[in-house]
Amino acid sequence: MSLPRRGGSLAVDMIEGGKSHGSPEPRVCGLGLASGFGMGAAAHLDGVRKGRRVLRPLRELWGEGHPWAEVLSGWIPDRKLLCSRRNGPASQLALLLARQAVEEAGWSGEELKDAALIVGSSRGNASGWLSPWPGRRAMKILAVPNSLHSELASCVSIEMGIHGPYHVLASGCAAGLDAVGMAAMLMRQGIAGRALAIGLDLPLCRELLGTYWASGMLSRNGVNDPYGPCADGMCISEGGAAIALEMSDEPGIYVKDYLVNSDAYSPLGMPEDGKGMAALLEGALRNWDGSVPLTVCPHASGTAGNAASERAALKRVFGSCLPDLRMMKPWTGHAIGGSGILELALMLAFTREGVLPPNPEWVSSPGGGASAAEELPLRGRRLLVKSAASMGGHNVVLSLAVDDGHSCNVNAYEES
Repeated sequence: MSLPRRGGSLAVDMIEGGKSHGSPEPRVCGLGLASGFGMGAAAHLDGVRKGRRVLRPLRELWGEGHPWAEVLSGWIPDRKLLCSRRNGPASQLALLLARQAVEEAGWSGEELKDAALIVGSSRGNASGWLSPWPGRRAMKILAVPNSLHSELASCVSIEMGIHGPYHVLASGCAAGLDAVGMAAMLMRQGIAGRALAIGLDLPLCRELLGTYWASGMLSRNGVNDPYGPCADGMCISEGGAAIALEMSDEPGIYVKDYLVNSDAYSPLGMPEDGKGMAALLEGALRNWDGSVPLTVCPHASGTAGNAASERAALKRVFGSCLPDLRMMKPWTGHAIGGSGILELALMLAFTREGVLPPNPEWVSSPGGGASAAEELPLRGRRLLVKSAASMGGHNVVLSLAVDDGHSCNVNAYEES
């Protein structure tokens, strides 16, 4: 398969030609997850394997008497976890996710001290600021930090003693995936040997839902099948994830490329030709010759514009022969700025067990027909590609190399 080289986009090569044994690169060493499945990787593995559907009518969370009682959404079940006297609800979730990932990574306080911290969120602490958070007493003295996007990172750095650089990204629905790419980029630049990437959103706020509803982007019928004929919008939900990265030369999962560009097309819509996203996919696959299996996890938001644009992008890159596709939003709902990193973390939670997660049995393929509704065993090396897109035309593609240490084909990604 011959693919053109990139053009018109920022491409950050995380691995020069791919992962080679003996060269330290950003390796995934810890995960934190939160969604309607609950908290932690184990809850997500169990929920997917049992085929749980986390989307429910919002009246079950809020009660009757508001315009969106029948809108299907997903929310973190234990609401008390998000109540903090000092931290805004989203900041508290960022802290919980960070603790999960750091505990899995096994970092000591001294190792964590100089780590870089990158947090991505579209809406920050809007829930709990625009409207009260149930069960949380208002704290006037903290009104200012609770309304700042920067509190998401400052909270984590203060509570966990992180003295390295921190940044907060607000690039819409791509923010969480951007956080992973930016964290790995800082590591590649030698700024930090360890980094913590976090992405999250708590969008179930009446004021926010009103704007999504008015835009026509929120699903009316609750059909959670992004490429299906009846899909009519996003099934907006709470969620997020954290991914701990450290420079390592051991077998594992490595961040490979981080590629970004902009459509410069519309504040809401996406170009039907999908050229922007196609350019990034082509860039991520510029050295892929088919000898290493490929899996792509597309954005798959559920909106008509995204479906048309992504179908066109996939067709431009792969023609009629689509690769293995895994759609994660039908499992978790659309966590806005936390969606990309949550879906990636869910993929990686399964990958660590030697399989890829199934698509839900009700999900359609963008090429028509059904999608693979069973786990896929992993054997040897694999290239994982995750994409995300934001309103306003910001596109992101992140590629990761899976190296279980048993494959002889260590030059699978070498420059041609």
